[in-house]
Amino acid sequence: MKIGILTGIWFIAESASLLASLERAAALGFRYVDLHGVFHAGPMHLSERQQRSLKAEMAALGLTPRNYVLHPPMNVVEASEAELEQCYTYITQGIDLAVQWGINQIMFNSGQWVYGLDRSAAWEKSVRFWQRVCDYAAPRGVYIAQETEPYVWYLVNDTTSTLRMREDVDRDNFVTLVDFGHMALAREDPKYLELLVDSIIHAHFSDHEAFRHTNQVIGTGITRTADYLETLFQMNIDARMQRFGYDELVVSFELGVPGDQITNPDDWVRRSIQHVQYIAPYMTL
Repeated sequence: MKIGILTGIWFIAESASLLASLERAAALGFRYVDLHGVFHAGPMHLSERQQRSLKAEMAALGLTPRNYVLHPPMNVVEASEAELEQCYTYITQGIDLAVQWGINQIMFNSGQWVYGLDRSAAWEKSVRFWQRVCDYAAPRGVYIAQETEPYVWYLVNDTTSTLRMREDVDRDNFVTLVDFGHMALAREDPKYLELLVDSIIHAHFSDHEAFRHTNQVIGTGITRTADYLETLFQMNIDARMQRFGYDELVVSFELGVPGDQITNPDDWVRRSIQHVQYIAPYMTL
């Protein structure tokens, strides 16, 4: 297993561009990065020139992009048919960029429940949308990685709903991104990872207050990071990554939430690295 980082912390702290954030990640010694498409790496954020040059810029920095966080611009559950087409177009543009940049997975969440809309109808609408996205991604060699969001207003908010969505979408390239902190907020034991092992493609480190999604420095919240890592280690997760064309699992730091006052984001990152390597000495950048 290797440690990676999501580029969002520098955007949250300093409104940093994608390239500036990648330069900071490289300076801190990272090899693997997750591009934050919601903040500064989405198709709407980058000019055509920036899109074309990004792969070479990452290579020059010694960075390997592993995951592309790309949510639809609207909640697909409440979107009109016209808006749903806009969401689909945006996601497919992101898939094409991922291929251009050498990334074979994008990450999303399934949407949020809406007042007044039947829950079964909402669920089915999300399922149909992601089936369509998976069908676009599959011939391009791209996996669609579902992440659980740990609040009740999300359709997929725990392992049970993760498994149900995976079963209903029913596509071979529909896989799972596990977030340790989200599992902690959902009060899920590390053993729940065993239920997801056949579909885990990527993971995130995050840490939180007991009842609030805070994305604070790893080791300062409630997340049992050491136990989640040890469970994956015992499951021989690196060997399972070969099905996706990888040699090992990457677990990326997700630090900071909008509104945070982070005066020294590099210090947040260094402290998080130090904690992870203290509890799991086998983890390297």
